[in-house]
Amino acid sequence: MAIIGAPAPAGADRASCEALTAALPDSLGDGLDRREVEPPAPTTAAFGSDPVVLTCGASGVAATYRPDSTLSEVDQVAWFTEDVGSQVRYSTPTRTPQVVLTLPADRQAFEVLVALAPAVRAHTRSTTA
Repeated sequence: MAIIGAPAPAGADRASCEALTAALPDSLGDGLDRREVEPPAPTTAAFGSDPVVLTCGASGVAATYRPDSTLSEVDQVAWFTEDVGSQVRYSTPTRTPQVVLTLPADRQAFEVLVALAPAVRAHTRSTTA
């Protein structure tokens, strides 16, 4: 799976992102087994054939995010949700380094977010605590 524009964080953020992607499970649920990404990127992971893509270390926050935006908390990780055409993008604007997850719009996200939560909690930190 080709990934274009993967973030390239530096320093401590890069180390956290590499640890996060290394700690991700081999599967995020039914039909969502981990797959190779091209070019290999230690801050990116993909799962399934209609891929769910996770990147770590994005700079800035989503253009539509505001400090008073509603976030959905799943297992102690707060996610900002955006509809992006045929996909839904989840990001963690209140954590650093920031994680961005893109799923097909017809994919149920809750199971995926639950599967990701332990690695995200372990390798990113809240900016609101």
